[in-house]
Amino acid sequence: MTENKREGDKAAEARRLAERGLHEQATGHNDDADRLLTEAQEMDPEAVAAVLEEHDAARAADARDQPTADQDVERVLPRITPGSDRQSGP
Repeated sequence: MTENKREGDKAAEARRLAERGLHEQATGHNDDADRLLTEAQEMDPEAVAAVLEEHDAARAADARDQPTADQDVERVLPRITPGSDRQSGP
């Protein structure tokens, strides 16, 4: 029974670290986020996976900010202007 309690404590601590890591990532502290998520992953990978799944489920399919999404499109696709597909006539 003591072993199960230790495992439960480990999972709870890993979950807490993963949640803090996501918070740090959201506030732009990527080094702290990486450290916290790595520590949590080493402690209990299943708890971290559960936190990440919950986090993803709470977000829209493409929840990136619109300017970033627009910038990605501009980088990948050429700009199309009206009339640019017309060929010059004879």
